[in-house]
Amino acid sequence: MRKLVVGALAAAAILAATAAPAQANWFRYTDPVPVDPGIGDGSGPHSEFHISIASVRGGGSASITLACPQEWSEHPNAETACGQLEQANGYVEGVAPADGMCTKEYAPVRVLVAGHWHETGHVFMKTYGNRCEAVLATGGSLLDF
Repeated sequence: MRKLVVGALAAAAILAATAAPAQANWFRYTDPVPVDPGIGDGSGPHSEFHISIASVRGGGSASITLACPQEWSEHPNAETACGQLEQANGYVEGVAPADGMCTKEYAPVRVLVAGHWHETGHVFMKTYGNRCEAVLATGGSLLDF
């Protein structure tokens, strides 16, 4: 599974590096994601996303894995994030934005969320003006780590 996620992240990183800034930087992959035979077929209640946030200007990055059910997750807001994704059928772009205010500081970050939700593979990638904007735009929990 890790090799698959790393491969997907590498492909998405190459795509992100070559995408024009004015283009929309997200897409979804709706075919089932093949998984490591040692952990099942990806169906059923277990879902997992690898989440990364990287500074566009080279200021560093952070990543974490969100697993649902949250008992298996290293994500600090797993319960809330899993609930939001459940309502959105696993689509990050379907999660309602959170209320809040951010500074207008321009420190762009690129967000990549890749993995599977039940039987469906998903990849979400988008660039935001700063990390606060990214957190609020994705429901307030998913990127808050």
